[in-house]
Amino acid sequence: MGNIKLQSETLQISVYCEVILNILNEHANLSLSKIIVFSYLVKKNKYESQRIYDGRHSKDLMFKSLSLLSGDFDEFSNSVGHILKSIHILKEKGAIEFEDSILKRKFNKFDINNLYEESVFLKNAIEESRNISDKQFLKEVLCNV
Repeated sequence: MGNIKLQSETLQISVYCEVILNILNEHANLSLSKIIVFSYLVKKNKYESQRIYDGRHSKDLMFKSLSLLSGDFDEFSNSVGHILKSIHILKEKGAIEFEDSILKRKFNKFDINNLYEESVFLKNAIEESRNISDKQFLKEVLCNV
Protein backbone atom coordinates (compact mmCIF):
# COMPACT_ATOMS: atom_id res chain seq x y z
CA MET A 1 0.00 0.00 0.00
CA GLY A 2 2.86 2.40 0.81
CA ASN A 3 4.37 1.86 -2.62
CA ILE A 4 1.14 2.94 -4.34
CA LYS A 5 0.95 6.04 -2.15
CA LEU A 6 4.55 6.92 -3.00
CA GLN A 7 3.92 6.42 -6.72
CA SER A 8 0.81 8.61 -6.52
CA GLU A 9 2.71 11.37 -4.76
CA THR A 10 5.54 11.15 -7.30
CA LEU A 11 3.07 11.50 -10.15
CA GLN A 12 1.36 14.49 -8.52
CA ILE A 13 4.69 16.23 -7.94
CA SER A 14 5.81 15.65 -11.53
CA VAL A 15 2.54 17.07 -12.83
CA TYR A 16 2.94 20.18 -10.69
CA CYS A 17 6.56 20.57 -11.84
CA GLU A 18 5.27 20.74 -15.41
CA VAL A 19 2.47 23.14 -14.49
CA ILE A 20 4.82 25.50 -12.62
CA LEU A 21 7.35 25.51 -15.47
CA ASN A 22 4.56 26.28 -17.94
CA ILE A 23 3.26 29.16 -15.83
CA LEU A 24 6.75 30.63 -15.46
CA ASN A 25 7.40 30.05 -19.13
CA GLU A 26 4.48 32.33 -19.92
CA HIS A 27 4.75 34.87 -17.10
CA ALA A 28 8.52 34.89 -16.24
CA ASN A 29 7.91 35.53 -12.51
CA LEU A 30 5.10 35.27 -10.00
CA SER A 31 4.77 35.30 -6.23
CA LEU A 32 4.76 32.08 -4.28
CA SER A 33 1.16 32.45 -3.12
CA LYS A 34 -0.09 33.08 -6.66
CA ILE A 35 1.94 30.17 -8.07
CA ILE A 36 0.39 27.83 -5.52
CA VAL A 37 -3.18 28.85 -6.31
CA PHE A 38 -2.84 29.11 -10.07
CA SER A 39 -0.90 25.83 -10.32
CA TYR A 40 -3.81 24.10 -8.66
CA LEU A 41 -6.33 25.85 -10.93
CA VAL A 42 -4.39 24.99 -14.11
CA LYS A 43 -4.25 21.32 -13.14
CA LYS A 44 -7.89 21.31 -12.09
CA ASN A 45 -8.91 23.06 -15.31
CA LYS A 46 -7.33 20.26 -17.33
CA TYR A 47 -9.78 17.73 -15.94
CA GLU A 48 -12.91 19.86 -15.81
CA SER A 49 -15.29 18.73 -18.50
CA GLN A 50 -17.35 21.91 -18.32
CA ARG A 51 -15.50 25.16 -18.32
CA ILE A 52 -17.46 28.00 -16.87
CA TYR A 53 -15.11 30.70 -18.10
CA ASP A 54 -13.16 30.99 -21.31
CA GLY A 55 -11.13 33.56 -23.25
CA ARG A 56 -14.20 35.66 -24.01
CA HIS A 57 -14.47 36.92 -20.45
CA SER A 58 -12.64 40.16 -19.81
CA LYS A 59 -13.77 41.63 -16.48
CA ASP A 60 -12.79 40.54 -12.98
CA LEU A 61 -10.88 37.56 -14.32
CA MET A 62 -8.88 37.00 -11.18
CA PHE A 63 -11.99 36.96 -9.01
CA LYS A 64 -13.76 34.62 -11.44
CA SER A 65 -10.76 32.28 -11.47
CA LEU A 66 -10.68 32.19 -7.67
CA SER A 67 -14.39 31.35 -7.63
CA LEU A 68 -13.37 28.02 -9.19
CA LEU A 69 -11.92 27.13 -5.77
CA SER A 70 -15.35 27.30 -4.17
CA GLY A 71 -16.16 24.12 -2.28
CA ASP A 72 -12.77 22.60 -3.03
CA PHE A 73 -10.99 23.20 0.27
CA ASP A 74 -9.93 19.61 0.98
CA GLU A 75 -8.49 18.95 -2.48
CA PHE A 76 -6.78 22.34 -2.59
CA SER A 77 -5.28 21.80 0.88
CA ASN A 78 -4.01 18.35 -0.12
CA SER A 79 -2.41 19.79 -3.25
CA VAL A 80 -0.45 22.55 -1.51
CA GLY A 81 2.12 20.06 -0.17
CA HIS A 82 2.69 18.60 -3.63
CA ILE A 83 3.05 22.08 -5.14
CA LEU A 84 5.60 23.13 -2.50
CA LYS A 85 7.60 19.93 -3.03
CA SER A 86 7.56 20.61 -6.79
CA ILE A 87 8.85 24.13 -6.25
CA HIS A 88 11.62 22.78 -4.02
CA ILE A 89 12.66 20.21 -6.64
CA LEU A 90 12.67 22.81 -9.44
CA LYS A 91 14.75 25.18 -7.31
CA GLU A 92 17.22 22.45 -6.37
CA LYS A 93 17.60 21.46 -10.02
CA GLY A 94 18.24 25.09 -11.00
CA ALA A 95 15.17 25.47 -13.22
CA ILE A 96 13.77 28.32 -11.13
CA GLU A 97 14.99 30.75 -8.52
CA PHE A 98 13.20 31.99 -5.45
CA GLU A 99 13.94 35.46 -4.14
CA ASP A 100 11.84 37.76 -1.93
CA SER A 101 8.84 35.41 -2.21
CA ILE A 102 8.95 35.67 -6.02
CA LEU A 103 9.54 32.64 -8.24
CA LYS A 104 11.48 33.42 -11.41
CA ARG A 105 12.34 31.25 -14.35
CA LYS A 106 16.02 30.56 -14.97
CA PHE A 107 15.47 29.34 -18.51
CA ASN A 108 14.72 30.89 -21.85
CA LYS A 109 11.10 30.92 -22.92
CA PHE A 110 10.24 27.77 -24.85
CA ASP A 111 7.43 26.93 -27.22
CA ILE A 112 6.08 23.46 -26.60
CA ASN A 113 2.66 21.91 -26.21
CA ASN A 114 2.21 20.34 -22.80
CA LEU A 115 -0.70 18.57 -21.22
CA TYR A 116 -1.12 21.19 -18.52
CA GLU A 117 -1.08 24.47 -20.39
CA GLU A 118 -3.07 27.28 -18.91
CA SER A 119 -6.19 28.38 -20.75
CA VAL A 120 -6.50 31.88 -22.17
CA PHE A 121 -8.84 32.68 -19.30
CA LEU A 122 -6.33 31.58 -16.64
CA LYS A 123 -3.46 33.28 -18.47
CA ASN A 124 -5.35 36.58 -18.34
CA ALA A 125 -6.41 35.98 -14.72
CA ILE A 126 -2.76 35.47 -13.73
CA GLU A 127 -1.78 38.71 -15.41
CA GLU A 128 -4.64 40.53 -13.69
CA SER A 129 -3.53 39.15 -10.31
CA ARG A 130 -0.30 41.11 -10.62
CA ASN A 131 -2.31 44.25 -9.86
CA ILE A 132 -3.09 43.28 -6.26
CA SER A 133 -0.90 42.48 -3.29
CA ASP A 134 -0.29 38.95 -2.09
CA LYS A 135 -2.08 39.78 1.14
CA GLN A 136 -5.25 40.83 -0.71
CA PHE A 137 -4.90 37.85 -3.05
CA LEU A 138 -4.79 35.41 -0.14
CA LYS A 139 -7.81 37.09 1.46
CA GLU A 140 -9.72 36.49 -1.78
CA VAL A 141 -8.54 32.87 -1.89
CA LEU A 142 -9.71 32.27 1.68
CA CYS A 143 -13.09 33.84 0.93
CA ASN A 144 -13.55 31.49 -2.02
CA VAL A 145 -12.23 28.24 -0.60
